[in-house]
Amino acid sequence: MLVSSGASAMPTTPPDVQLLQASVDSDDESEFRILVDGRSIRYLTIDPGLYDVGDMCFGPSLISMLPPLPPGDWNQGHISNDASKGRPHFSRVTKAQLPEITNIWHPRQVDYLELGMGKKLRSNVYEATCPCVDSNMIIAKFARFSWEMPQLDAEARAYQWIERQNIGPKFLGHISEEGRVIGFMIERIADCRHAAPGDVALCQQTLRRLHELGIRHGDVNRHNFLVHDGRATLIDFDMAARGADEQALEEEFRRVQEELQDTSGRGGRIVESGAA
Repeated sequence: MLVSSGASAMPTTPPDVQLLQASVDSDDESEFRILVDGRSIRYLTIDPGLYDVGDMCFGPSLISMLPPLPPGDWNQGHISNDASKGRPHFSRVTKAQLPEITNIWHPRQVDYLELGMGKKLRSNVYEATCPCVDSNMIIAKFARFSWEMPQLDAEARAYQWIERQNIGPKFLGHISEEGRVIGFMIERIADCRHAAPGDVALCQQTLRRLHELGIRHGDVNRHNFLVHDGRATLIDFDMAARGADEQALEEEFRRVQEELQDTSGRGGRIVESGAA
């Protein structure tokens, strides 16, 4: 549904705009997720060459440079150059049906705006607080933009497969945005570390439980094992798949030892538990 085209009228009271997330590209379109007046989340696409990359990466600078937000009920806006005036403008805004996670299996669903976002662990993974979860801190993992949705959908499904199997973090519920599910919450595992060469037996023990369910993890690098309390917990199930043959499962099982010896840093990140 097209809401307006080239709208540029300034609302009577300028809205309060906050940059939530950005995906900036110097050679292609850049994407932004913004919060308007503390209650409405909208998505902006900006054509390349309109703004300095550094300015687009810094929220206050970006917000100060944006053309006035068009009025009306819209959730996607595209900013292009206005050839007649030589400055950026909203070339179109639309009210679109945005993609969502389809495998909604947990009874708890929490709106994104109810979460208290804390430390960013990765581009779409945050420590957070949730008023309905009896925990000081949880991990929120969500799709910032549409192209991240398939991986999150696949991972949510994998967590259903391993529910109550003592393989991964506890799944705490789905995260929604204006009615559509965009991510999920898992427990934050405190006082953990990434797996080291001496943890092969612990990691293989956890992986074996996954394989007994007929599931292949798909990425057993050492950063996807969190060691704590004398055991290993697997994370990052976006590549998990059912139906792998025994040979593929056994190959993955054997590869754990090689992966734990890898010092290249492949797969390295701040882990979802918050441990460095």
